[in-house]
Amino acid sequence: MKDKKIISGLIISIIAMIIDQAIKLLIIKNFELHEEKKVLGDIFTLYYIRNTGSAWGMLSGHTWLLVIVSLLAIFIIGYVYCNLSDKKYTILRVYLALILGGAIGNLIDRIRLKYVVDYLYFKLIDFPVFNFADICVTVPVGLLIILLIFKYNGNDFDVIMGEKIINENGEYIDKKSQKEESKIESLKKESQKEESQKEESEASE
Repeated sequence: MKDKKIISGLIISIIAMIIDQAIKLLIIKNFELHEEKKVLGDIFTLYYIRNTGSAWGMLSGHTWLLVIVSLLAIFIIGYVYCNLSDKKYTILRVYLALILGGAIGNLIDRIRLKYVVDYLYFKLIDFPVFNFADICVTVPVGLLIILLIFKYNGNDFDVIMGEKIINENGEYIDKKSQKEESKIESLKKESQKEESQKEESEASE
């Protein structure tokens, strides 16, 4: 079951990444750098720029630093995702999968092009130019924060951090305790097996 959830998450991430890369390819092929085309008058336009920084142009020119940060973020997202196997965390897994897809989409740009292709521009409020990958990251992050504040409790945070799991009865179990119990159970089975083999050996004699 856990494997299926991991695969479904990867599918969501891959779809988000493909959509992101496909749109960027269309922008590169059909726009000149800094070319702008109106979508909703002077409210919203498509405006092709090359962003060598992170969101809103921060850390501009530090491409490899951003690559390292992105890889670290992807590792953390993957770790947290694997901790959320219970069905009560389904929506969290969807959000994380979208964030992962967006992060990978921009990471591909940074590695392949040394910059990120941005093209969505709310001109009316002069909002920084962004892209589909940014949406996949920022919107789920905002929704995640709301859920973590209003829906989940301390035990859920422990599950997210990998310190606890939820058993079949919906109970929160400490991972260390579970490992110790599993170890004791394994030792008992091994002892019973040895005793059984000993009895069989004595009986054969």
